[in-house]
Amino acid sequence: MGQAAYNYNEVRRRKPRPQPARKANLRVEKGGKRRLTPLQAAMQHVMHILSLGLLVGFAVGLLWSEAQIVELSSEIRSAKATLLSEQSQNDYYTNTLDSQTNITNVEEAAGRLGLMKLDESQVTYIRLNSESVLVRKESAVQKWTDFLHAGALTLVGTLNGAD
Repeated sequence: MGQAAYNYNEVRRRKPRPQPARKANLRVEKGGKRRLTPLQAAMQHVMHILSLGLLVGFAVGLLWSEAQIVELSSEIRSAKATLLSEQSQNDYYTNTLDSQTNITNVEEAAGRLGLMKLDESQVTYIRLNSESVLVRKESAVQKWTDFLHAGALTLVGTLNGAD
């Protein structure tokens, strides 16, 4: 037979490990935490409930403000997109207007329509004699101002003619 993996004939005896020394027994003495009266216990519970309510209120307020920030950010992005679109359309209209009112385009359109520039010989001045003029009745104030105006014009004309 072959060699055994474990020899049962040789059993080693282990020495027991030393146990740590036992601690001394504790004894209870009077004193320590004092006992609360029912009123004090109720007040302590009320304080715990109030502090818990405050924490919940702060958490709800924080979540609500974050929701408002998200909503307003969305509105801002939408407004910016609209502004960008409107600015682009304004640029398009401005460029179109500039190209339409460019002097070369206007002259080209005038040539296609058969329009010509104004010639000085086409201007006719008309002089009316005093019989062709309608005169409204004037108030006394208007008569005096017209008289002073005419006198001033005559004076200026005389001074200019003297130079």
